[in-house]
Amino acid sequence: MTPRDISNLSPEFFELLEALCEDRLDQAGAQRLEQFVLRDSNARRAYLAYLDLHGTLHWNTAFGTDGANFEPAVSPRLASDSDAVQPAAKRGHRRLLVLAACVAVIAAFSFSAGRWFVPNNDQPQLAKDGERNAIQPHRTNNVESEAVARNQEEPSPSQPVMLTERPKSENSTAGTTDGPRDLNATDKPNVVASDAPPQRPANSNAVGKADGSVQSIVAVINEHLAAGWKVQGVEPSPLADDAEWLRRVYLDVVGHIPPVDVAEKFLADRDLRKREKLLDTLLDDPAYVRNWTVVWTNLLIGRSDSRDVNRPALQKYLRESFARNRPWNEMVGEFISAEGSFDQNGATNFLLAHLNNQAVPATAITAKIFLGRQIGCTQCHDHPFNDWKQDAFWSFNSFFQQTKVARVDRSDAAGKMKSQASALETKHVGGPTHFENRRGVALVAYPRFEGNAINEDADTNRRHELAKLMTAGDKPQVAEAFVNRMWDHFFGCGFTRPVDDMGPHNPASHPELLDHLAREFVASGYDCKQLIRWICLSDSYQRSSRFGKSNEQDNPETGASPLFSRVYVKSMTAEQLYDSLLLATGADKTPLATGDHDRRRHEWLQQFVHAFQTDENDESITFESSITQALLMMNSELTQQALSMDRGTLLEKLISSRDPEAEKIRRLCLATLTRYPTPKELQALRRLVHEGTTSRTNSAGWQDALWAYLNSSEFVLVH
Repeated sequence: MTPRDISNLSPEFFELLEALCEDRLDQAGAQRLEQFVLRDSNARRAYLAYLDLHGTLHWNTAFGTDGANFEPAVSPRLASDSDAVQPAAKRGHRRLLVLAACVAVIAAFSFSAGRWFVPNNDQPQLAKDGERNAIQPHRTNNVESEAVARNQEEPSPSQPVMLTERPKSENSTAGTTDGPRDLNATDKPNVVASDAPPQRPANSNAVGKADGSVQSIVAVINEHLAAGWKVQGVEPSPLADDAEWLRRVYLDVVGHIPPVDVAEKFLADRDLRKREKLLDTLLDDPAYVRNWTVVWTNLLIGRSDSRDVNRPALQKYLRESFARNRPWNEMVGEFISAEGSFDQNGATNFLLAHLNNQAVPATAITAKIFLGRQIGCTQCHDHPFNDWKQDAFWSFNSFFQQTKVARVDRSDAAGKMKSQASALETKHVGGPTHFENRRGVALVAYPRFEGNAINEDADTNRRHELAKLMTAGDKPQVAEAFVNRMWDHFFGCGFTRPVDDMGPHNPASHPELLDHLAREFVASGYDCKQLIRWICLSDSYQRSSRFGKSNEQDNPETGASPLFSRVYVKSMTAEQLYDSLLLATGADKTPLATGDHDRRRHEWLQQFVHAFQTDENDESITFESSITQALLMMNSELTQQALSMDRGTLLEKLISSRDPEAEKIRRLCLATLTRYPTPKELQALRRLVHEGTTSRTNSAGWQDALWAYLNSSEFVLVH
């Protein structure tokens, strides 16, 4: 097909294509466009080229200044800058751009004359107002870049179901005129299940007061955030496709990327409720328990080791608690009031890690983690902005003054001392806590929290009373702080920044929504899994991390208040990267669920952890988004292990397989990036594989391809 063939097409065809591009095509226009495509082979090929252009721009769709502009999925050496499609300079040139894009793509790809496009009459229509499970049209009106056109948005009930390609699954060719797909033919478009229209949770657009159900609470979340977008004149990012959402929810909920077989099955699944079903599956997966055990172990005691802390015992306590989905208020109460030895009562390890220096670290960290308040500076002076004063700090500290760390001897059967264990014990003391203000004046403080004082005599167990006070009421700070932290975990930004510095000096971006979710969380019985459902099924969490001109100002990294019109990009944690790398490559024969795997991962992490002797027992990890991480990914023992050709590894299975080369590359991409390669990636990687295997060994080219994927920004980011 030549430019002359395209220029002979009717101007009306391009007007309709432009209307489709700008999301303003009505029902009559859709039917007219359908007639052009089905009647005229040139129109059909031009339309195919337009959609194929979207397919080639799977990743580099973002632009802006917040660091979320992703690099190509493969190393820059695999593709030149000339492959990139530049955004339109002016909206008035859109027709010329569509024409040029069609010519460019058709010149690069030879389409089969039998390729068939039909309207989606076999897809479910919107049955009634408020029903969300519908096919979404392509849209680009919110982003000037033509690359974003491949993302799909859901139509409102007044919008028609747009003309689109009939979905094809890997194991079904029924209803098409194509024969079996030739995976070696790089001149054919790479149509994969991951391009299927993204789905939203059912009834997620309902509005009004929540009745406690998941759907109603999700609707309230959607309503609050949409109101903010309207006020700010922001149009949210398109919905994430299935591949993007699948990878994100796996990393956020269970702590690693999805296994390749799971990804392949999910992307081929046409069930409209598959996201909700997958989320329920993940919440019941043992990996959910392991992941949140890691998250909260790091928050409670850090990654560094201490002789006063029994890390395995704390992990056992957390595993059992998350496996039973114990209410969060009960867990907080036990961390605050725990007594006994660190090996027999895992909850004691939180305070044992911080009960030094007159319990000042325990005071500050308890407020920081469980209340979302940074009060460490108030031990010496009043907070300049917050409502915490110096006397409030020492009143809070008074609750810990009855607690001491004891040593318990552990003997063997013969009565010989085998070891010592740390233990939390309660001292029978009462009275005030003494401190000095900045002028050197000696003052006293009594146990008081949020205006509630307790009896300061020696017979009152102060930590037991504090545990009750912290979790009392229909919206205690414990609930608000937990909701804010969980929101930050899933979105990459909380309602406040930092997430643990809440208060009048740092107001929440969406105070009414935070208040509502905190109250619903309490009403649910502090159900952690329910809170995760509300967040993950919300409209915002299911949107892409890509952004355009219409919402580029929604960038908390610049100091702007978050609007959550997109999911913000964040780096993998060290644990996520370690587990994902070994799972993707099959380099670790030890299942992730074993204690041996956890032990080796913890030992590996110690090279990045640095502890500080501060009042809050701080530590840092020189890993995330650092030169250390880049060097480790490029050339380290772990990376060499991932590139191993040992029996059972990903590379060994690929090379020994009799599958076509293109299918091997597609599986390599799916295993690492949870998506299929674009046509350009496929061509580039085939060249790389051939060059490596020709000049060196049979496996060198494949190792180069895997190395390129593992060292891409797409692999190490949660997006």
